[in-house]
Amino acid sequence: MILNLAPTDATVLIRGEEGTEKALVARSIHLNSARKNRFFDVYNCSVYPQFIVESGLLGHETGAYEGAVSQKKGCLELNNGGTVFLSEIDKISPLTQIKLQNFLQDGSIKRLGGKKSIKIDVRIIAAVNTDLGKEVERGTFNEEFSYMLNVINIHLPSLRERKDDIPPLIEYFLEMLNVETGKNVRGVTSDTMEILMGYSWPGNVKELENSIQHAFLLAEGAVIERELLPSRILHEVLTEKDEGITSFEENEKRFLMKILQECNWNKLQVAKQLNVSRSTLYSKLKKYNLTSKQ
Repeated sequence: MILNLAPTDATVLIRGEEGTEKALVARSIHLNSARKNRFFDVYNCSVYPQFIVESGLLGHETGAYEGAVSQKKGCLELNNGGTVFLSEIDKISPLTQIKLQNFLQDGSIKRLGGKKSIKIDVRIIAAVNTDLGKEVERGTFNEEFSYMLNVINIHLPSLRERKDDIPPLIEYFLEMLNVETGKNVRGVTSDTMEILMGYSWPGNVKELENSIQHAFLLAEGAVIERELLPSRILHEVLTEKDEGITSFEENEKRFLMKILQECNWNKLQVAKQLNVSRSTLYSKLKKYNLTSKQ
């Protein structure tokens, strides 16, 4: 699908849980397009205050707001001719949604505080961790803008739904780590692979990458033994074997309980340990009614 849509200039929306590496899909689309020798930029729409997001995307004129002491080009203008990947686009304000919608309609922008329309040629690839349709129903996301983003829709499954990807991903991560460090770790033992295939991966591909890096740095031989894996992975999988857990939901709930207890119910610390956003963690805690220590 990536190879089929890459040569077009169609706007793409990538959906998937946090950590599924949506940015990697976006970069793959760019590198297989006619824009491959031009700019590719990633802009996270959730990490700044909204007026900063609007300025960051569209730019601003001198005096547009307090602290705007000089003219500044935005991300879209700076990447003219290339591709811009907008991560967590559902987090942008309604006003910014309208301005981006206007850009998708006529290919022009106005800097914050400016009156002049500036024509630019940028392909937009956007991503969400949530169901954009539900955001439209709640009234938090512009319906027409959602349709314009949804010209091509790619759903990126969670890692637990595509566990056949785990072995080649491990091979890739080890190859990169060997190049970076000069070590020669060739693979993992069969026991280690069994543990990795049995784990639920709430942090998806990003958690797998971090776990392999953890074990790689501890490895002294040519293969990774299972004892080198992070303790949370070993605990979950081995507990499941011992206690006969029969469903993914039961396993996930027990795992969350364990991490909450280890972190004394400090949810920020839990989110960091699992390498997921606080919103993703809170939705999991609500799902399993784990909202309070009691």
